[in-house]
Amino acid sequence: MLFAHYGNDVLFRIGYTDFTLEALFYGFNQGMVFAAVVMWFSALSFNSDGDRVLYLFSFAPKLSLMFSMILGFIPRFNQKLTEIRDAQKALRGGESPRSIKDKFKNAINNLSALITYSLESSIITADSMNARGYKRGALSVKRYKLCAEDIIFFAVIVLSAIYLIYSKAVGNISFIFEPVIYSKSFSISAFIVFIIAELIPFVAEIWEEMLWKLSNSKA
Repeated sequence: MLFAHYGNDVLFRIGYTDFTLEALFYGFNQGMVFAAVVMWFSALSFNSDGDRVLYLFSFAPKLSLMFSMILGFIPRFNQKLTEIRDAQKALRGGESPRSIKDKFKNAINNLSALITYSLESSIITADSMNARGYKRGALSVKRYKLCAEDIIFFAVIVLSAIYLIYSKAVGNISFIFEPVIYSKSFSISAFIVFIIAELIPFVAEIWEEMLWKLSNSKA
């Protein structure tokens, strides 16, 4: 809304700049999209550990290892950098560097310690690769297996995504933000498919919770 000023419905005017309802609604829509993406990746990082990624990409072990390392790279190194900063601050008696020269020197020391940590971690990663079966003749144990329910869920999600992409491509789903807000085309079938695809994680979570409580009650 602060940068885009198109639309017919002017909410207020500051100087010669019009702030419109269409720009506000478009910004709200983009904000919700960005929040949804952040939530998707947060859920992925919460539910996906190294063993699951390695099993999922077992046909390409190098790719699975790289993807697994990328998922844990940023949070692990951010946490380590925080620990290094706290240690450096403790060595200075709790005081923060004041001059630009001291701040630059402190940043170089933190970076040097972080690089040293990454090099040491590479040795641990190499040992972990050997333990996980990345050497000839090693025993590989898989904690997970692909069952019929997983295939059904995956097929429904893929088919739903294909149908929604097709509906968008042929113009069955079209929403206009400029010059006025209105729905140009709306497909009931695409909306139902979208709702089904969105409810799949919720249904799976409820189903697993019911099975877990039922198992505890029998025990």
